[in-house]
Amino acid sequence: MTPSSSGPAALPSPAHPPVAPSACEACRRLKMRCTRETAPVSGPCDRCARNHRSCVIPPARPLGRRPGAVGRFQGIEKAYRKIQAEMRKRPAAASRPQAPTINHPPSTSLADEPAVGQPSQPISNPLALLADASEVFHASTSSQPQESTYDAKGSDLLSRSGCVSLGLQLSRETLETGLDALMAWSPRLGKSLDYFRQPDPAMFRDVGPDLDPVDLGLVTMEEAHLLFPRYFARLHPVNGILDPRLHTPEYVRSQSALLFTWILALTAQFDSTQASLATRLRLHGEKLSRHVHTCGLKSVEIVQGYYISLLSATPAKSLAEERTGLYTMYAFGMAAELGLDQQSRSRGNVCIMDSEEPPIHAGAGSQTLDQGGHLLRSAEWEDISITYRQRCSRNRERTWFRILLWERANSAARGHINPFPNTKLIAGIETWWPHPLADATDKHTCAFIVLRRHLASLHAELQTRAIAPPDDPHWMRKMVDERLAEWCDVWLPVPYQAAEPSEQLATIFLYYVYLHNRLWILSFALQASESDNGQMEAIRQDCLQAAVHICEVTVRDLQMVGEPLYCMLAPTWAMISYAAVLALELFPQVHGAQPGKDAELLALLSQLALQLVRAGTTPSHRFGLAALLGEHLMGILRTQAASVRGGQRGRMEDSLARLNPEISAATSEGTMTAYKVPDLVHNPWYTDATTAMAYDWTGDTFTDLFRELFGPGYADSF
Repeated sequence: MTPSSSGPAALPSPAHPPVAPSACEACRRLKMRCTRETAPVSGPCDRCARNHRSCVIPPARPLGRRPGAVGRFQGIEKAYRKIQAEMRKRPAAASRPQAPTINHPPSTSLADEPAVGQPSQPISNPLALLADASEVFHASTSSQPQESTYDAKGSDLLSRSGCVSLGLQLSRETLETGLDALMAWSPRLGKSLDYFRQPDPAMFRDVGPDLDPVDLGLVTMEEAHLLFPRYFARLHPVNGILDPRLHTPEYVRSQSALLFTWILALTAQFDSTQASLATRLRLHGEKLSRHVHTCGLKSVEIVQGYYISLLSATPAKSLAEERTGLYTMYAFGMAAELGLDQQSRSRGNVCIMDSEEPPIHAGAGSQTLDQGGHLLRSAEWEDISITYRQRCSRNRERTWFRILLWERANSAARGHINPFPNTKLIAGIETWWPHPLADATDKHTCAFIVLRRHLASLHAELQTRAIAPPDDPHWMRKMVDERLAEWCDVWLPVPYQAAEPSEQLATIFLYYVYLHNRLWILSFALQASESDNGQMEAIRQDCLQAAVHICEVTVRDLQMVGEPLYCMLAPTWAMISYAAVLALELFPQVHGAQPGKDAELLALLSQLALQLVRAGTTPSHRFGLAALLGEHLMGILRTQAASVRGGQRGRMEDSLARLNPEISAATSEGTMTAYKVPDLVHNPWYTDATTAMAYDWTGDTFTDLFRELFGPGYADSF
């Protein structure tokens, strides 16, 4: 047939239309366009070539319906499945029966939970109650528009028998006008109607090709699979906020680029061969931290990402650039907004982001396959789904416990020991960790919270007893040890050297937390003046003994254990330095200020400073907070040693002038550029902090650092 020139058939149609190039498996998993211009292509696509991975194109899938897809169910079974399909379409706020499903995974989304008329209804949460009540309307408007179906007037409704009078003082005309407006109202799409609408969880997650370090070519999945086990072997025992069974590389990458990046960045910094990778990932992690905070993104994984970065990341170049306090407040507020403090999945919050769908996919037809491609029966799927939901629930609770500990530690450092909230979740903390799905670190998480609760009550009791103290001058130390003895018997039953090798690092860290908190609670009594309390000398002796013991234990453990301890958290190194500075402050008050008396103390603290520097610079490309504090501590000790050699405690400028005239000239200009602590001059980390060491080493040197770590007002505890 000759095509007509007047119709569409006039355009010549090719015998074989161009075939779109097939996407490789990697691009299909990412749900992104495979960058191939023509087909077939022999080489890898651009994304696979950039990430140095094999580019595999799966075989073509046959078109059309699968055999048996039509007419498979008949009669009662077909009707039953139709009822199930309609039940899944019901609005989120409607309560529906829990009918068993056939060959389909049960839905575990937030919409499946009853919200109206259930005990978990957030009666005491006004905003959440309003949002829950609005869901009935949103569900009805999403299915079909609401139209006025009432012909009766407001006066007719008010005149009906059975109408309950509320004793209102408003006129009947006002009430009739309100009812008439209600009957005539029709919904209009607008901002007011969308305000309480359930948001899309994807819009709050920090995922996508612009944020993912793998898509950006910063790291490969092969490197991620190598680094993740190292993270759980080295960093996880001390921060304990993740679940090794849940947080696989694929899962973390799909949930949060921030958490994925910081896990890799913090692990790579301890690998001597991954210096460039650690630098790239650290810079990208800092960018993501700012991006997430600026955009207001929210998820459980973002809270976890901030937590591990704040406790383990490399410090900023100067205090002016530190965002530790800002990110701490944001992460803690985010956790509270997400409702992580709730024991159950109640509708106590508008935005609950985490998905509780197991990483299991449906296979051919309506069959369910596990990750290995094996067919699962309905009962097996149900068990896996329940286990996964429980694991996700514990993940939320564990995240809340850890971020709450971090926030309470910051508050206590400012001199405000706030009690833990009296919730069901906190009340059952001692029975939370012995669970079939518990991680090994959950026990230490519970130990930290129980210790903090003891310290809060102990601090209140000490303040009461201090008004009329007993005759024993060491009553405070004895009281603290007596109150904490029960905790030690439960959570530290044996010396940490005798712990299992797999738990030794976590047990050492737990013991350090105990020692630091014991010193901390004792040091609050140092704020009292001598005129108010004649027992101040005994309190100073007890605090000095506790501080020296911490320094001695740290030196011994760092020498004995070595590198496994170098990944301890930033507050641990800060408290070790705090103990050293406190010992220097208290020694002349207890033993006198004669030159030479503190030689043994200087020797101990010098060894401590060396161990801190070694801990923060192993491997050599790494620079952690321990090294920064160790360098400053060494500078303070050099100043103290110079004063001892001169026979008096003079100003820093006078002491340094006796050591080197060039240093005196440099300090006269207000700088420390000639001070020869190793690499102190040329290292940009010390630009601001070294000028703070001008004279009063007990008040200014570490004060600024601790103010940034723990908040303003930290130095007031002396």
